[in-house]
Parts: sequence; C-alpha cells; structure tokens
Amino acid sequence: MPDPALNVFYHVTIDGLISLGTWTKVDGFGMEYQVTEYREGGVNGYMHKIIGPAKFTNLRLSRPVDITSPMLMTWLMSNQIAVKPETMAVTAMTAAGDAITTWSLVGVVPVKWSGPTLDIMSNAVSTETLEVAFQEISLVGGLIGSAVGALAGAVGVSASLSF
Repeated sequence: MPDPALNVFYHVTIDGLISLGTWTKVDGFGMEYQVTEYREGGVNGYMHKIIGPAKFTNLRLSRPVDITSPMLMTWLMSNQIAVKPETMAVTAMTAAGDAITTWSLVGVVPVKWSGPTLDIMSNAVSTETLEVAFQEISLVGGLIGSAVGALAGAVGVSASLSF
C-alpha cells in the first residue's frame, strides 16, 4: 500500500503555461448530481430517481503571500479585460517536491480574491485566498489512462479512432 500524501503543498498552473505558484491549502473539491424524483402513476412501491447533471463546488486556494503573488494578480487583471474559461491544474506535491497526483479543472473562472490584512502591529502571516468556479474536474496524475481502460472493459465499451 502506498504511503499517504503527508506534508504536501499544491502547485497551480493555468493552461499549462501560467504558474500561479504554490498553495498551502486547497478546499472545495466536490460534486453532486441533481436528482429529480418522478412518481409513476399506479406504482406506489417506489419513486423513479432521474440523475441530472453534475454540480461542482467552488474551489478555494489559500497561501502566504510570496514572490508569485504578482503573477496571480496579472492573471486576475487579465480576466477583468475578458473572462475566458481556462484549464487549471492543481498538483499535490511531497515535501521533497515530487508530484503525487494532478487534478485538471476545466472551465475555470476566478470568482473572488481576498488579499492580506496590512497591519504592521500584527505578527500574523499575510495570506491571500483565491476562489474559482469550474465546470468539470478530472484526475490526470498517471491513473486516468489505466482507469478509463479498466472502466471501459468492465462495462463492455470500446472505441476506435480513424483519420
């Protein structure tokens, strides 16, 4: 059994090109399906449950302000000109800097940014928080190819590409 992911930090990139640096806390990975209950006339023993689309929660990232904070502000300012949904990769890293796994968020748009409280009388660490909304999530850290293949084999699905 592999060791659990202890002492991790999270490296975040946009579209594989723009690094938003490392983050110490990521909160909000989650989804739920909308379920609509439908009662069929004359059937009193149960209700049909129709599964609808998935709804994803907003993701919140927090960290101490660091040297990569200006890059975050540049990305946020570019979204004030034109909001364009992008892809965000969140990679869990070990304390040694090795990648554990990566989640790919599709259709990411910034929702909220909270900067540090500027108080010279406080001994607190200056932190910033970024909140983003996204449309879809996938795990891409080495497991996706084998997992999709196993799932396709389990349900008897096959696909082929031709050009």
